[in-house]
Amino acid sequence: GTWWPLLVILAGVLTFASNPRHWPFALLLTAVGVAMLLTTMDVLDLSDLIWPMVLIVVGIIILAGRGFGGKTVESGDEVNIFHVFSGSETASRSKAFRGGSISVLFGGAELDLTEAVPAPGAMLDVFAAFGGVEIKVPPGWNVNIKGLPIFGGFDNTTTKDSLPEGAPTLIVNATALFGGVEVTH
Repeated sequence: GTWWPLLVILAGVLTFASNPRHWPFALLLTAVGVAMLLTTMDVLDLSDLIWPMVLIVVGIIILAGRGFGGKTVESGDEVNIFHVFSGSETASRSKAFRGGSISVLFGGAELDLTEAVPAPGAMLDVFAAFGGVEIKVPPGWNVNIKGLPIFGGFDNTTTKDSLPEGAPTLIVNATALFGGVEVTH
């Protein structure tokens, strides 16, 4: 009963190992696991500090102005989507889409790439914790999805049967922690 927080610490370490670009969440997850472990070992008592820490984190998120979703159309060649307790629908019409980053925590994001054209080496880093990400691509794209599911999953429902020679390729590096990532048409 004392050592169960090691699973939370392990989840943080695996999150960092699978994609170092998501180091802030991996560090937070590891720190929470260490605090929980110290509490179960009677070294530290965090019961009086939990709600003040939650309020401080929510305040920082609000002050940073991030995490509030909506519907947008991106004209740049990269996307950078980050949501906490919210979601968004984003579409890209880039003619040289290079990729970018999508991170959601207790929220969701939809990225519509049906009018975009991928540049060679296009790559998306996707992180979903307690939420979901849906990426829509047009038929004819070759999508390679790989990553680390921790009590979550990812799915590629695009057709791979009749891809033309030299089909445009999108690489998706996904980390799903109690969440999901789906690539579809």
